Amino acid sequence: MSPTTIPVERLVIVPFDDIPPSVVQALADDLAALGIEVSVDAPVPMLESAYRSGRGQYHAGILLDLLSGRGAPHVLGITRRDLFADRLNFVFGVAARWGGACLISVARLTHGADDAIFRARMLKEAVHELGHTLGLAHCPNPLCVMHFSNSLDDTDRKSEAYCDRCVALLAARA
Repeated sequence: MSPTTIPVERLVIVPFDDIPPSVVQALADDLAALGIEVSVDAPVPMLESAYRSGRGQYHAGILLDLLSGRGAPHVLGITRRDLFADRLNFVFGVAARWGGACLISVARLTHGADDAIFRARMLKEAVHELGHTLGLAHCPNPLCVMHFSNSLDDTDRKSEAYCDRCVALLAARA
């Protein structure tokens, strides 16, 4: 297994109805270039019950629950809405560890980015969350895609590949 290999054979992308189709297609193309068979479902409506007006954000866990159990081994939701998780001010994405479902938000990924940087950030966050669905935890290597991103600088610094340690962990679980 190479660092750019993601042991996901088939992935269903589930866009929320706020994300432009061109953004979804760009992500699908970039993931397909990594060897994943990607299909895109019809957009789903945003769950307004996940919105927290005091924060101006959506609760990522509630949206992740909507994506879980969609009948595919791996599901990746994508939204333009800003997300938060229980103890975090914001998240670029979340995943159900070992659950197959994950979610990314592009809300913050566009800041200061041209199209190439935006696409690279989006791909890194998708690969990161897919890694969690495969059982990987955050990695201490700041260049590994599994390193926790607390800022866009963190995301820009890391690669879209798993480090040797994470590749070994994935291979041991295969």
